[in-house]
Amino acid sequence: MEQSIYKMKNYSKEFLQKHKFKYSSHLSEYVDEIFTYKFPLIYSIKIPVIECEISVSTVTGIANLNIYKAGTKELYPPYYNKEYGNYKIIMRLIDTKINRKLKELGIEKA
Repeated sequence: MEQSIYKMKNYSKEFLQKHKFKYSSHLSEYVDEIFTYKFPLIYSIKIPVIECEISVSTVTGIANLNIYKAGTKELYPPYYNKEYGNYKIIMRLIDTKINRKLKELGIEKA
C-alpha cells in the first residue's frame, strides 16, 4: 500500500483542542507534541467496528492516518492490502468518510 503524507493547514494546539483532538503522551516527544483524533468509519448493529485515528504534530503539521479495528490498536488489514480480497465496496465507503473528515479538518495531501 502506498503511504500518503498529509499536512494540516491550522495545527495550533487551540485549533486541535477545539476540534476534539486529544494530547497523546505516548506519541509525543520532548519538543514535538502529538494530538490524536479518532472517529468511527463502519458500524455493525450501531457499534463501531472500524475506526480511523489521525495524529498531528504541533511542530510540523504533518498528519498520519491509521485504520484500526475499533477499540484496539490492531490495524484493519484489508485497508492496507487492498489488492487482496474483495473489499471494493467497503474500501470506497471508508475512503469517502476519511476524505470528508480530512476536508472538514483542513487536512490535505502534501
